[in-house]
Amino acid sequence: MKFAGKTKGFTIVEMLTVMGIIAILIGLLVPALNQVKDYSKQIQQKAQFHSIDVALEMFKNEFGYPESKDNAIAPVNTIDATIYCGANKLAEALVGIDLLGFHPKSGSTATGYNNIDGDTTPEMVYNPSGFTSSDGTYTETAAQNIATRRKFIDLENANAFQMQDIYVDYGSFLKSSFVLCDVYSKKRAPGKKTGMPILYFRARTNYQFQDYTDAGKITDDIYYLLDNAYLLDLGTPEDALIKHPLYANAGAAADQKTFEDMILNKQVQNATKTTANPTGVKRPYRTDSYILISAGKDGLYGTGDDIFNFDKGSEQQ
Repeated sequence: MKFAGKTKGFTIVEMLTVMGIIAILIGLLVPALNQVKDYSKQIQQKAQFHSIDVALEMFKNEFGYPESKDNAIAPVNTIDATIYCGANKLAEALVGIDLLGFHPKSGSTATGYNNIDGDTTPEMVYNPSGFTSSDGTYTETAAQNIATRRKFIDLENANAFQMQDIYVDYGSFLKSSFVLCDVYSKKRAPGKKTGMPILYFRARTNYQFQDYTDAGKITDDIYYLLDNAYLLDLGTPEDALIKHPLYANAGAAADQKTFEDMILNKQVQNATKTTANPTGVKRPYRTDSYILISAGKDGLYGTGDDIFNFDKGSEQQ
């Protein structure tokens, strides 16, 4: 016997059960998707570092690795002591001070000046109108100036931005100074979407160790934290009061230790411990070239998600 008006459907209990199961599945899936997204970004950052590595090797073949010492750190640059740190010099080497390419007569100064003829008057090397030395021993036309330039990396891979594009308060940096930014881009207060500057440190190959506690302190370390001190001191673009853990103590011993812990090759250190030297010989990665550092997803230098142009492998902390 059939009853009129009887319809089939889900009861409220069944609906709530299904919705609960879906919510649980979403809760399980979202973290997994976030992990995939994070891993994908890490791969992108490593790929950018690879492009920079290739470009720097080409640069090295012609000029040696770019200097990373900040011109405002004593002893200051006698031509231009404007703040111009390792991150700025990396950008200049690969794309130039104005994105038109590196000029071989560069003095690696923020304003583009260099004393090309040895007299008392420096010349503006990056000059699209060309330049003439003060005593006439060297001249360069506009066409020669552009033709001389070299770009070692494509701009789409360089991710180059000016300091004013990243920071509202860029301190004593020239607002037009370029840096290469990492792939973790976000909308900045100045109005553009950028990543954080890639820190560049060139190895000081005349030194042998990385140990902030030794008698020479940091002045005889292979890598020198102060090469990018002024940039780190700016804090985060979102809030200058938020300091990077890598420079939370204005470059004091605690920061030197943080830097050392980030770049030391612990396998080498552990392998060379002796009774006379119980802490082992402290040697960083890439002792004969340079290191690159991305602030990673959180935008802070000195945290666990920082990315380097080397792999720590099995000795990861």
